[in-house]
Amino acid sequence: MKNILVSMLILFAAVSASAQDVQKAITKEAVRLFADKDDAMSVIMIVPKGSVVEILGLDSLYFNVRFEGSEGFVKSDGLDLDSEIAVTSAENLPAAVPGSQAEQPSDRYQMLVMKYGEDIGKRLYQNKVWKGITAEMATDSWGNPKQLNRMYVDQNTDEEWIYSKKYLYFRNGILINWGPVK
Repeated sequence: MKNILVSMLILFAAVSASAQDVQKAITKEAVRLFADKDDAMSVIMIVPKGSVVEILGLDSLYFNVRFEGSEGFVKSDGLDLDSEIAVTSAENLPAAVPGSQAEQPSDRYQMLVMKYGEDIGKRLYQNKVWKGITAEMATDSWGNPKQLNRMYVDQNTDEEWIYSKKYLYFRNGILINWGPVK
């Protein structure tokens, strides 16, 4: 009898906890979702502008959030906590007009095109890099490096990103060189 009563209490507590409202927010702009808030290179994905995220926790600079099944951290200034968020089922939503702001990317290619435009988004989707791209664009193209070496030379910050067979070399966040790892 005790076991049944304890089981019922646990079940009731679980149902009560899951029934509580989850606080949500809308992204003001495209924001990076970090696996580790103390590691700027731990980008999991880019959350598009206007996306709804669930807030799991917060501290002074970052919110712990969930978006499309991924949990991580976003900078607090990229979220709009004041707007009302209408939660509706997918069948009640109007069809998105191609090219409209309401259209949400369904995959990596669409996200890159929305963020950078058709030409650059397509090139990044094809995992291409070229001189002059930013560190963020390189991360969107190749992902996070296995190793990052940072050097401060005069007024510049140089970074060498090491991948398994190639490296990227940045000066002040702009790609200036790349090649095979020797």
